[in-house]
Amino acid sequence: MATTNISQRLTLLRQKMKAAGVDYYLVPSSDPHKSEYVPEHWQRRQWISGFTGSAGDVLVGLQEAYLWTDPRYFLQAEQEIDTHCYTLMKMTQVGTPLIDQWVAQQIQPFCLAVDPRVISVTQLERFTHALNSKSNLLLLKENLIDALWQDQPPLPMHPIKIHEVKYAGRSVSEKLAQVRAELKKKHCDALIINTLDSIAWLFNIRGSDIAYNPLVISNAILKTDSALLFVDEKKVTPELQTYFSKNHVTILHPDHFQETLQQLKKHVWLDANSCNAWIEQQLTHATPHRQTSPIIYFKAEKNAVEQNGMRQAHILDAIAMIKFFYWLETHWQHGVTELSAAEKLNALRREEPHCVDLSFNTISGFGPHGAIVHYSVSPQSDIPINDRSLYLVDSGGQYPMGTTDITRTIHLGEPTDLQKHHYTLVLKGHLNLRQAIFPAGTCGEHLNALAHAPLWNEALDYGHGTGHGVGCFSCVHEFPPVISARQMNEPLKPGMVVSNEPGLYLTNQYGIRIENLCVVREVYSTEKSITGHGPFYGFDDLTLVPYALNLIACHTLTTQEIQAINEYHQKIITTLRPLLKDPALIHWLEKQTSPLSVAK
Repeated sequence: MATTNISQRLTLLRQKMKAAGVDYYLVPSSDPHKSEYVPEHWQRRQWISGFTGSAGDVLVGLQEAYLWTDPRYFLQAEQEIDTHCYTLMKMTQVGTPLIDQWVAQQIQPFCLAVDPRVISVTQLERFTHALNSKSNLLLLKENLIDALWQDQPPLPMHPIKIHEVKYAGRSVSEKLAQVRAELKKKHCDALIINTLDSIAWLFNIRGSDIAYNPLVISNAILKTDSALLFVDEKKVTPELQTYFSKNHVTILHPDHFQETLQQLKKHVWLDANSCNAWIEQQLTHATPHRQTSPIIYFKAEKNAVEQNGMRQAHILDAIAMIKFFYWLETHWQHGVTELSAAEKLNALRREEPHCVDLSFNTISGFGPHGAIVHYSVSPQSDIPINDRSLYLVDSGGQYPMGTTDITRTIHLGEPTDLQKHHYTLVLKGHLNLRQAIFPAGTCGEHLNALAHAPLWNEALDYGHGTGHGVGCFSCVHEFPPVISARQMNEPLKPGMVVSNEPGLYLTNQYGIRIENLCVVREVYSTEKSITGHGPFYGFDDLTLVPYALNLIACHTLTTQEIQAINEYHQKIITTLRPLLKDPALIHWLEKQTSPLSVAK
């Protein structure tokens, strides 16, 4: 985006701010539903800053402007923002305050303004507490950027689709009863649901309003005696109308959401971490019950049908990945680039009739670009892939039966000893976590060190989380679970799907990441423990794509690690060989899953 455009937009925004008596205007990356992938209509932070990363917030002052983002996006932000317009605030770095901390550090009184629709109840409270006694927080009725954005794209208007029980595993009536039982326990009369994946799960619906996520822009209110879904009627086909009527779900236009909120009485459950502050503002006759939505836990613990579906999705996905790596090995000398490789992988994935979409934008980074954790290749940044460095590809697909997310790092030539050593350190951490057995009640933060330890032993590390939850034909990033150093206090439970993705990134050299999705399962029951503890859980791999054998320094592996790799590769060849039709692909896969031998 041209620098002049950003500068001009900031000038216009500051004029609006002055007219409203505002000293600082907060522009979060989020939308009214706390979506990770924000529809173009709500991409206000990108419009005002030029930064295209999925995570980052902007604070615009009358004289200066700041962009906060996390380590995944430091390099990208440095490349995209104009330093004459913005100061980059690198979150997690020593000496860099978070936005609310920065606000708290200001001595002079000022007015901070925000659109309450794009900030959660919890975030609003943090900013309110951060302000000094002489400053004030202004909740605007209109978004200042919307008033300036003349060619703002419209909201998407795609039809809703039924997510069949053969994929969901449970009917709408069962889910409604399950959530209402929680309402009764908490003595609440209604639950407000504004996160799109929770709405999709509860009503067994899917859509295509959000890039990479099969979701429908909507809001919902579940009462003890009724279920209200606020969505544009244009998205509801006659078949859907019958479906909703059968399940006793009332469809209302989004324009009725505000008045319905204002009419709610008694105790209303809302999730303060995801519910936007505007919603709570409307509860003029009700008492908010602030607690994490019960839906996120029901959704996270996949039932048997969903677990089986996730396994099937990963089999389909593995076939596409194997075709891709075979193609890359046999075609890279003909001028393959990061962009053409990503396009080829996307096409191979979409060749599968069940593939609905990608689950996120494919990360295709060669050499130094692999060190940019969330690198997004463009025609301007595109470079050739060759046999002189590492290639990292992080990708995934959406299937009716499940969602996938996989990262592999390969070398098309002869890697250096240092590259092999670094890859093997990451692999060791990956195996440490995969082989972990832990008692019920264990949280992700308790296991995180297992993935980091081999790197820590050599004064190396990575800055992103080790594992994130994954939805079932839903969001590729789902909470819970999470595996990171952050104290989340969310225990890992059977049925949860989580990624295992340690990495290592050397700026201007290369990046390494190995990612599998795993499902949490019970390994030992309490009865199996002679000390009476448990039950004990572990992980089962869903991903079925080989590691890069030519990058493994076998002499540094333990016998147990070699056995784990061989067993994993045997599982891959046993599962996939009968499904591959091309003898060349079978031969390639057999070669890539050849057993490793213990070093003498």
